[in-house]
Amino acid sequence: MIDSCTAIWYDGRSSQSRTVTVRLEGTDLRVCGEDIDCLHPLAQIRIDPRLGKTRRMLRFPDGATADTKADAFLDQLLRAQGKGRLSGQLHRWEMSPAKTIAALVLTVLFVFCFVRFGIPLLAREVAFALPAASEEVIGRETLRILDKIGMQPTRVPLLRRQELQRLFGSMIADRPERKHWRLEFRSSKAIGANAFALPSGIVIVTDRMVEIAQKDDEMAGVLAHEIGHLSQRHALRHLLQNSATALVIATLTGDIVSVSSFAATMPIVLIDAKYSRDFEREADDAAVSYLKQKGFSVRAYAETLARLDAEHYKERSAAPRLGELLDNHPLMLERITRVVNAGRAR
Repeated sequence: MIDSCTAIWYDGRSSQSRTVTVRLEGTDLRVCGEDIDCLHPLAQIRIDPRLGKTRRMLRFPDGATADTKADAFLDQLLRAQGKGRLSGQLHRWEMSPAKTIAALVLTVLFVFCFVRFGIPLLAREVAFALPAASEEVIGRETLRILDKIGMQPTRVPLLRRQELQRLFGSMIADRPERKHWRLEFRSSKAIGANAFALPSGIVIVTDRMVEIAQKDDEMAGVLAHEIGHLSQRHALRHLLQNSATALVIATLTGDIVSVSSFAATMPIVLIDAKYSRDFEREADDAAVSYLKQKGFSVRAYAETLARLDAEHYKERSAAPRLGELLDNHPLMLERITRVVNAGRAR
C-alpha cells in the first residue's frame, strides 16, 4: 500500500509552485512542504481520472491543487473514495491497442446501426404521431412552393380530369380517414411525366403522366402506388430521415418546431432525393394488392412503369431538368419484374 507521493503544489492565489508531500492519514490527506502543512478530508478532494500518460491533479476545497504523476497513489485514493473503477477500466482499454481498435469498431457499428435502422424507426414513429393540422400545413405549403418554382395549371381536358377524380374517389371511399385526400393535376415540362404524394393526402399527377397512362387500368396502378406512399407516410418519413435535427426535436417534444419552416424543405427533399427501395416496394405492394382486389390488370401497371422509365431515359439525354431527381422510380427493371411476378401469384 502506498501512503504518500511527491506533487507540485499551487495555492490557488498565486502562480508560485512548491514541491510538497501528499500523505494519506486515515480519512484525511495531509500536504506538507516549505511553509505549508494542512489537512483536508479525503472525501472533499476531487481527483482527476487517468488520461493516457498526462499528469493528474488533486483539487482541494479552498482552490489549491497538487499536480503529480503518481498514478498508483491517486488510483488508491479514488478507491478509498469509492470511485475509480470505471475510469481505471477505461484507462486500461485506451492503453491497449487491441481494445482501442475493438472500441472503435463497436462505435462505428453502433453509428451504422443507428443510421440504418434507428433513424428510419424514429422517423416512422414521428411521422405517424404528427398532428393532422401540422401535416395539413406541410402539404399545403409544399404544393404552394412547387406551384411557384416549377408547375403550371393543367391542360388535361376537363372530362378526363373528372374521370380520374371519380377513379381516385372510388379508391379512397372505403376509408373514412381519407375523405379529405384529393387529386391535383399540374403541367410541368421541368418535372415531366410523374406522380407524387404530399403530406395531408395530396396526390399530384402531371399532364405528361396522364398522356403516358391513358387507360383507367394504368392510371389505377399509378394512383394506388401514390396512395401507398400516403398510407405509409413516406414523404414525411423521407423528409425526417434527411433532417436529423428536426427528427430529434420532434422525437423529444412530440411535435415539429416551426412547421412552416419544416414544410419549406419538403420540395427540396422531393427534388434532390429519391425514395428508398423499401418505400418503393411498399408502395408497389399496395398498388398490386389494390389492383388484384378490384380486378384491374397488374400487367397494365407494369407496362406503365416501363413506358415511364423509357420516357425518363429519353429525357436524360436532354438538358438537366427539375424532375430528373424527382423520379420516384429507382431500379425500375427490378420494380417491373417484381410487380409482374406479384401479379402472377395467387
